[in-house]
Amino acid sequence: MPDFTDDPTPPSDLETLLGTPGFGDSSISSDIDGIAGRLPSLGEVVGVTVAGPVIMNAVGVHDAPRPLGGPLCVGAEQISLRLNPSRLSSMLQTDPVAQVPPTLRLFDSLGNTAHATYLTENSDRLAFESLLAFDPVSLSTSVPAGHGPGTASESASPGAAFLGPEFIPAALPGRHDTDQIGLFDSILRDGGTSRLRSLSQATGPSGLRVDTRRVTASLEHAALLGMTVTVAAAAPGCMQMCQDRLDGAREHRGQMVLASGSTRVMVNFNHVEQCWVTWSQGAWGPTAAVEIYDRRSRCCLVVTLTGAVTRAAYEAWDHLTGDLTS
Repeated sequence: MPDFTDDPTPPSDLETLLGTPGFGDSSISSDIDGIAGRLPSLGEVVGVTVAGPVIMNAVGVHDAPRPLGGPLCVGAEQISLRLNPSRLSSMLQTDPVAQVPPTLRLFDSLGNTAHATYLTENSDRLAFESLLAFDPVSLSTSVPAGHGPGTASESASPGAAFLGPEFIPAALPGRHDTDQIGLFDSILRDGGTSRLRSLSQATGPSGLRVDTRRVTASLEHAALLGMTVTVAAAAPGCMQMCQDRLDGAREHRGQMVLASGSTRVMVNFNHVEQCWVTWSQGAWGPTAAVEIYDRRSRCCLVVTLTGAVTRAAYEAWDHLTGDLTS
């Protein structure tokens, strides 16, 4: 029988795309900050974030992506991204190919897809074509993303912060994760592995581990009540967020779908290792968050409540999560 012990590491998503016929006219760029800031110009698109066992997709217009430390601007009608470019490598722009519409893909430092933006018939095609006009790199000369040092991210000064106009230095490592900005940024910094370690050792944020089955039941109950929630899918270096009324939640054989307006979140709980309920400071005071971690100890989904919601919405969420942890 063949010996698979020395099989090479599977190719990354970017390496696979570079080797696929039909992508010869594509463009790749490491100017993540510049291109991300121009996403709102695309008009209506479909935004998809791939976060391990979680896939989140939404139809809408991109809001200006927020950096670590930036404000929480989460709504129902815009695609809200929060980025940590130090964990990202490049963006790939592709024309229609194999029945896939024009697409802009954002890759993590290993070359795997963190987020993809697909154009629709209502998108601005001229804005899409101009995205990489000032920083294009031919695929024939570009360095494919690999599995360690020497990737395309080196030309983007890895580790540099996304210094947007509303950058807040307090979000850098060392910040206490006592408020909701600290909650999300602690996950963006390293995938939440340090946060989970602190939760397990009771040395960081306060939290209680809960059974996965109780989490699915609570989310289904929240949908029955039509509660307003914030959902955040966390891929390496990229978090897609949405706050809206939870229209539906259905679980079957460990796979769950959450529906909020034009947003859908698919969660494969068969690949979820731990679920925690934690508390951080929100607009109405201490606010609970359901944090879902995969088998690699990475946080892939957060469900909570952010922003200036009504007192009734906050109390309903507080009551639901109180029952979850009782």
